[in-house]
Amino acid sequence: MAAHNSITYDNLLPKNINGDSVAELRRLDFQGNERLHLIPTIDDEVKAALTLLKEPETLDDEDAFMRRERLAELIFKYPAHRATFESSIYYKNDTEKSPRNEEEEEEEEDFYTPASGELVSARKFLIQYSLGRARERLRKESFRAQTFNLPEELKKRRQIASYAKNIELIGSQVVSRRPVSQVALSPNEDYVAAASWAGDITLLDKQSLEILNTKRGAFTGKVGGMDWSICHDLLVAGGEDGLVKVFAMHNNQLCDISTYEGHENRVTATKFHPTANYIASASFDMTWRLWDVESRNELLLQEGHSQEIYSLAFQCDGALLCTAGLDSTGLVWDLRSGKRTTVLSGHAQPIYSVDWSPNGYQIATGSGDGTVKIWDLRKSEHQETILAHNSIVTRAKFDKSGYCLISCGYDKAINLYSTDNWLKITTLQGHMDKILCSDIAEGASSVVSSGWDRSVKLWRVEN
Repeated sequence: MAAHNSITYDNLLPKNINGDSVAELRRLDFQGNERLHLIPTIDDEVKAALTLLKEPETLDDEDAFMRRERLAELIFKYPAHRATFESSIYYKNDTEKSPRNEEEEEEEEDFYTPASGELVSARKFLIQYSLGRARERLRKESFRAQTFNLPEELKKRRQIASYAKNIELIGSQVVSRRPVSQVALSPNEDYVAAASWAGDITLLDKQSLEILNTKRGAFTGKVGGMDWSICHDLLVAGGEDGLVKVFAMHNNQLCDISTYEGHENRVTATKFHPTANYIASASFDMTWRLWDVESRNELLLQEGHSQEIYSLAFQCDGALLCTAGLDSTGLVWDLRSGKRTTVLSGHAQPIYSVDWSPNGYQIATGSGDGTVKIWDLRKSEHQETILAHNSIVTRAKFDKSGYCLISCGYDKAINLYSTDNWLKITTLQGHMDKILCSDIAEGASSVVSSGWDRSVKLWRVEN
């Protein structure tokens, strides 16, 4: 069953976290419970509750979602409002349940096991780190909103779109005797790492696609996940043999430095945490695991999916992780508490790719149903659906600026989309067979891709 603990936020808080941080965590906990379970969902009832509290029924430019958020905020801030609300007919008190409902809830309850001291320490660190990152991200968003210049923003987006429309194939390199399943640009965009079903990992020069080094037999069987650390000096990958390995790059050579054992089946995805202190891995054993890079210990083994897990991704603040797989469902986990916070349900076929937007609240999922869905975690049940490909979508990924989204699939096409309206900017074609993976540089300055034709291809605007 689920291998995470029931330690509360208050128990996890280090002594040096200030009162504002504690209040913020409690506010998040309130919103996660009160807003979703106790606040009315029908807009007329929300308006009636606001009237009861002698607050404006509606504000200028306020939609139903924002109105419900305002009601939740008022109830949280003011004890008198809370008391009035809880004594009203609009309070969704569901403490009285039938025996049947109680049995159903007991069956669906998440199970927890005691956390190790190392995991508790990691969670304390993650609370401090993620709150700092979130504050900085929100500060930038606030500044951007205050200084927002629509003509300049439109000009920038049009420039990126215009540039992307001129991207063309400029290089191709065969790197393996079997399909190339993974391709990833280094953070400084100087290198390309490619991994194949033969178990090899190849390092290429990004400008010329010259092969710098090939690590033959890095894994036994297919390599199913690969990611660079933030400092571009470490590369993590997982294999069909159930192993997770970290390689260091030295003088354009890849050297083994550590191996993580524990998965009981093929590893399908690996990702560095934004701090590079932790690694997450997903597997066909229907678990995802969190590893400490320094101690090389397994911190967490987590179940939750009903079928094999195929993809995972960290949120930019480092607080959340999204997993997705062959059960056609995405699950969002809070790493600070170990709790599952959100279920992304809507795809008709397995999900093969998941990625977070740099804005921290949107998730893209690519599926076997040919669609890419965009999930906005600020809005319940809200999603955008992009009719992306004629067959399986193997990758959906945002560029670092957040202005573009890329997808690729079994229809041999790579599509680029604008994230302001999710319209397709351009389609890149050149692969002779199914595309298994792609990556995009910041601002869509270049694209790399790989697939069944055993090649790595480079796309950019030729000067």
